[in-house]
Amino acid sequence: YLYGCSWDWDPGSELCSNQKRPTTNLLYRYSVSQLNQSVLGHVLNNAVDVLAIPENVIPADLFYISKMLENIPTLLLDTNGSVDEARYEPPGRQYFCNISNILNRVMYLNETTVVLSQRALNTTNILLDATETIVNRLAMANDTLEMLQGGQYDCQHDRGPVQHQVRPSDGTVLFRTARLIVLIADPTVANVTGLALFRNRTSRSESDDRSDNGEDPEHEDFSDYSLRYLYMNQSIESLLAEADLEIGSFIPQHVIEGLDELNKAFATPDEEEDLDTAAASTAPTSEAVEDPLPPANLLRIIVTIYYNDHAFRETKNGTIARPNSKIISVNMPGYGSRLPDEIPIYTRERTRDLPGRCGYWSFDSDNSTEFGHWSYDECRLLNVSGPLSLCGCFHLTSFSRLTTDIQMVETVGVSQKFIADKGTLALDIITAIGCSMSLLGVVGIFATAILFPSWRAKASSKILLQLSCAIAVEMIIIFLEGPDIDQNRISQIECALLGAIFHYIILVTFMWMLITAYLQFMRYVKVLGRLRPAHFILKATVCCWGGPLLVVSLFLSLDYTLYLKRDNLSDICYPHGSALWYGLLLPIGLIIFVNLVSFVIVMYHIFTIPSNLTKTADHAMTLAQLRLSVFLFFLLGLPWIFGMLTTGTEDKLFAYLFCLTAPVQGFVLFVYFVLMDPTARRFWCRKLERFPCFARAAKQMEGEQTTSPNTSFNTYL
Repeated sequence: YLYGCSWDWDPGSELCSNQKRPTTNLLYRYSVSQLNQSVLGHVLNNAVDVLAIPENVIPADLFYISKMLENIPTLLLDTNGSVDEARYEPPGRQYFCNISNILNRVMYLNETTVVLSQRALNTTNILLDATETIVNRLAMANDTLEMLQGGQYDCQHDRGPVQHQVRPSDGTVLFRTARLIVLIADPTVANVTGLALFRNRTSRSESDDRSDNGEDPEHEDFSDYSLRYLYMNQSIESLLAEADLEIGSFIPQHVIEGLDELNKAFATPDEEEDLDTAAASTAPTSEAVEDPLPPANLLRIIVTIYYNDHAFRETKNGTIARPNSKIISVNMPGYGSRLPDEIPIYTRERTRDLPGRCGYWSFDSDNSTEFGHWSYDECRLLNVSGPLSLCGCFHLTSFSRLTTDIQMVETVGVSQKFIADKGTLALDIITAIGCSMSLLGVVGIFATAILFPSWRAKASSKILLQLSCAIAVEMIIIFLEGPDIDQNRISQIECALLGAIFHYIILVTFMWMLITAYLQFMRYVKVLGRLRPAHFILKATVCCWGGPLLVVSLFLSLDYTLYLKRDNLSDICYPHGSALWYGLLLPIGLIIFVNLVSFVIVMYHIFTIPSNLTKTADHAMTLAQLRLSVFLFFLLGLPWIFGMLTTGTEDKLFAYLFCLTAPVQGFVLFVYFVLMDPTARRFWCRKLERFPCFARAAKQMEGEQTTSPNTSFNTYL
């Protein structure tokens, strides 16, 4: 963590530069040192400054900040376990702003940095829990009571929190940053129990224009939104009817009354309680004291609105839950996380018509390798009005409207962020070699077509050339960095177009594989009758090149952001969301399934053909059958089955099988359609006879061709 190095088993390897990171070292010392009140403000300011430059933050930095914050609550306790107001009274507002700024800066970090840190070290869970504990303890102090005068503070000024607005003394105080808003309310003063965020009507068209022009979404924040405090007697349905509502929540009056009854139940003395036990329970202890149930006259409601889900990411591979709206957190210090009745949660979908559910963030994990997840068991959907959803939840935590997504997270240690994992490097090398061989094979096919017009005129060669063209374009895009290009070098529109082109050419390739599967089925299974319809080549060309164009154009016109990178480190310009599921994976899966069925049927018919051959011929026929099996496996795109089996698993077996087979498809086509095709081989032999250095070998190859038994299956389409 301090030097950015990783252990390597090769003593002679020079993977580490030994370059020190002063900021990481400083944060590390903060996380392991016993901080005191005199340096607390300085330490928090330094943490905010470190996060101010997102591209310089590494996963270890975020982890050390979270551990540092985890130790701060002990500074706010006196020897009796209560909040020592004298320790933090002067800089009270600044502490709230420091915590808000840290969470605000996290939402500007690269997603990959945050997810890697969370995956390895449970960082964001520690961060969320620590900041919630700090805010809760500060909110319950008398000093905060003096702040609950309706003030609203902007925390992004260098000179400290600036008070922008003062409401009538309504028992509230609000701290605002670009991507985080925190409200602390005492409902006993003016019945304020919640907060709602609204989109400003004058800025909605401007926001839409920015999206259309491809402006970087990293520059978006809460500046175009307005706030409204919600009261405990707020009408639930009337708020849902407001078209400009973005997100909001409040605690209704009947829930507050239920809490009062809970308070009274806990406050009732038990006359049969053992006095010695009671005395022992009030004795001071050296251990950290849990937040006690607050008295009936001390109630705080804390509402926090997060702009994005950077701190709420599941870390498993495969299908995950992702918020389709902003995130709102509701908390009442001292009352636990379970309410006597459900509270309303209002959310606006970012992407319409996606399947979704109401859920809350749970810090619990189902296994030892994943930290935190989105849970649904105590939330339900109550109503929907256009893009707005009304959820009801019994849980006090962070809420959102959730949909599904797919992600792959590298399972490496944080210190390996700077060093490529050797397994991944091996896969990259194998893929590069395979793509190079495939391109050479495609070049050989095109060279054969250019040099020998009679070979090019065959119907099977025309189909082969179109399939080879699609494969060549795909390989060229990959070699030229293609969808993995740095998003800072191109605009969003360019990234979307690049992802759409990659989407299109993949679909074209698979469509031609489907055509070849049909032809092989007709040739080896039907055998008799007319094997190709009239104008088959023309129809196949229109279908294979035109069909994918319609699919890609549809998704691109509906929402071009489906092709944008989700982050600039691990993601690529490629289909996401519905474009990935319905526009790419579904058609590819169907084509692979049809091709696999065709492969099995063709193999069955081929292996049951020889019944009365001699042993010598039978041996030659068996070899020919095996060669044809391998050829059809590659021709029909069946190696992509290995690619689909890699989704949702960390085992690299299928990844290696995929990288060893799929990229060499063009080379395999060259071997079977040119080198092993008697006609093409004869053309090349005659061409090479003109060169003295190849003449002898060419004659020998032609002689072997004329004397070899005709037991091989011709590799025609």
